[in-house]
Amino acid sequence: MNIPFASTLFCLVILTTIASPPVLAAAAEKEATAADPEEVRKITAVALNYCRASLHRIRRTPEKHIFHEEQQRILNNLDLNRIEDPEVITLYKSILEEIGQVQITERERTAIDEQFRRNTHRQLSTSFFVVGAQVITGQLGGAIQSGANSWWDFRNQQVRRDSDNWKVEKSEFTGLMSRSSAFLDSFWRLSQKNEIPDRWLIRDQDLDQMTRVLAERNAAQRLRMLSRMERFMECYPPYWYYVARTQQQLGMIDEATKTYQRLSSIGSGHFRQDDMLASSMANLALLQEQQGLPEAADTAMRVMDYSIRNWESNLICAWVLGRHQRFDDAEELILCNLDEDREAGQSRVALASLYYHSKNATRLAELLSDERVVHDVPIPGLLLCARMLGAEAVPKQTQRYLASTLSASIRRTSQGAAVTLSVAAAWKLRDAKPEVAAGQTSLRTVRYRQGQGGLLADFMADRVATEDGSTDTKDIRVTLNYPGTPAIHVRLEPPLIQPDDRGLLPTQRPFSPPNIDPRLSFFSKDDVRYRISEIELDGVRLSFRDDAMIDARGEAADKELSAEEAATRS
Repeated sequence: MNIPFASTLFCLVILTTIASPPVLAAAAEKEATAADPEEVRKITAVALNYCRASLHRIRRTPEKHIFHEEQQRILNNLDLNRIEDPEVITLYKSILEEIGQVQITERERTAIDEQFRRNTHRQLSTSFFVVGAQVITGQLGGAIQSGANSWWDFRNQQVRRDSDNWKVEKSEFTGLMSRSSAFLDSFWRLSQKNEIPDRWLIRDQDLDQMTRVLAERNAAQRLRMLSRMERFMECYPPYWYYVARTQQQLGMIDEATKTYQRLSSIGSGHFRQDDMLASSMANLALLQEQQGLPEAADTAMRVMDYSIRNWESNLICAWVLGRHQRFDDAEELILCNLDEDREAGQSRVALASLYYHSKNATRLAELLSDERVVHDVPIPGLLLCARMLGAEAVPKQTQRYLASTLSASIRRTSQGAAVTLSVAAAWKLRDAKPEVAAGQTSLRTVRYRQGQGGLLADFMADRVATEDGSTDTKDIRVTLNYPGTPAIHVRLEPPLIQPDDRGLLPTQRPFSPPNIDPRLSFFSKDDVRYRISEIELDGVRLSFRDDAMIDARGEAADKELSAEEAATRS
């Protein structure tokens, strides 16, 4: 952005703020709503439907975690300021008091929150946050169709629990049901007084039917079944959310975009923290970005108007904002996750990706001094960060970590030289095309095996490495080719071993049992362990020949490799 344009934009923002302060805007909105009786009726219908849906779930599953969720996500979050009926408000408050009297210990509350974390955890597609070439939206495919989830995506899932531990006491449940019935009756009278059409109000049987429909795994069939329910779901925002999510899953981009926009129109203003609309804005921004629409960034910013506690929405909107070079806004959304410890691992990867693509070397270097970040970011991404920072600026702990993530052993077999790489999971070896050479001998890939904390990759030569059949070679060279990333060249060398006083290496010392002729007791070492000596990417070389660095390398990897090899030989 050039300076004159930035100054003009700043002046426009200031003038707009002065001309339309939030108080005046809110007053104008309220006046417009009051002037439209149909809008008032729809607002009342939506609020009633939310209350009925929440109380319906409590009736169907009278367990403590359900009480807790419905209280936190709906009943205690619902904004009824636009419902001007004292009787309804009084009864509404009494319901909250009844729920508040249900005894939920701190241990149970922690268990409920932890269960929610497990339910909502998933690995967001790493296509969004690659440290390297920016991904074209057309290449994201399934990631766009998956989009951002919210609590509403998990609300209808059945979680089995120990009924003795989680059931609500009968006396507590009876009191709540009595007050909730009176509340719904009062609200029903309000709907009659305001002449709310019956088709705008949901019934218990409608909610039961929706639960069955949402359990349908076939997305196309689920969408057909949802379409048949539209007649009585016009004023129930979650219905439109589920329709849009299903359309998005099926790749119906235009239809999903229109449904999310309709949901925004009918669903706004009902909650203080609206996770569903935050997720909807993230998905709408994602779909708009795929279509190349310029309003995608502004849509992504709307997530802050609804809720910043949905980690998936925050990360996806940060990705969209980053593509439009609104780096400060993107950083703020990622930091919302980190400050509240929501999916911190994926959020740290997103932050590293943001600093890399915004060329913020200072912040990136600070970030890589955090050991947690170094362990979360995939190693190809770390090496790209090293290329941007320069070898001298890479923090020492990052270098030590890299040195410990890959080792190799070479041994002689009847089929020729064989190399086994012990590779940490962070290398994402299955995403690469490896090329391995031992000395002057190129090796072919044989297989990958799962190891503790990563993979064991076996490579075999088509002929014996040297004429005498020994496995001694100066180095092992590995080239890893990842999509959209320059080739990564790794060199591994055996440790430097000094001869003893007799001029013998440890592998040549005699072993002389009483019944063995000493002249026959010299054995060559069965295998040789190789460590990373240097990594080179696009002209930047990291050297790991420092003795202190060698001492710090992973003993655990050695033990793992030895155990795996012993099992293979046996």
